[in-house]
Amino acid sequence: MKVIITTLLLYYLVGILGQPVKTQIRHHITPEELCLWSSLDKGRLTIQEDQLIIEEIPGSDGFSIVSPESYSGNIKINYQVKALSEASVLIVLFHASDIGKSNAITLPPEGAHGMEIWTWRTKLEHYNISFNNRSHGNTPFFYKNISPYQKGFHQYASTNMMDVGNWYNIEIVLKNELLLFKINDTIVFEQQDCHPLSGGHLVLRVSGINQDQIILAKAAIKDLVITLE
Repeated sequence: MKVIITTLLLYYLVGILGQPVKTQIRHHITPEELCLWSSLDKGRLTIQEDQLIIEEIPGSDGFSIVSPESYSGNIKINYQVKALSEASVLIVLFHASDIGKSNAITLPPEGAHGMEIWTWRTKLEHYNISFNNRSHGNTPFFYKNISPYQKGFHQYASTNMMDVGNWYNIEIVLKNELLLFKINDTIVFEQQDCHPLSGGHLVLRVSGINQDQIILAKAAIKDLVITLE
């Protein structure tokens, strides 16, 4: 019924306005679907009711999952996230792809670890948002990676604004040449990009502390929705 109503409404608007109306496609990603994404480095995925728990395990140097699909053009990413350990840096790569015109992504070899994953990331075109990174001695940052040697922009926030054990609403938007990153409806980053990336995959990553003191990263994610225009 919803599809029929939407179709009739679109035809009505086309008749009134005399031009096609852009439609939005929403992808609701369930925890079960997230478990099927490709994983990089050592870690564990667990489903608890409507949540996906993503965590490092001993020997991890960060743990990532990569969407099987690539997404093109304008995009809005919404989800809720909760850090479950004192060292749970949360990292999102979006419109991540191999360098060039393709929106495809070549994953590192199976068993790649640590610096191999880092080197692979630097060779991708992508937008990178890292937040809840107090444990790494940083505030949130946002950059556009063009190549291992070139950033399109690089922003830092003035402060961290997340606490362990609390849920936060995350929103990431690319609308034409405007990029936004929000936490609980507060704009953390706003950036114009005159040459936005055309598309690519979504990567969700957690990273803990793996030095003198070892604290494994652990976070819960739910209600992931990807909206395309």
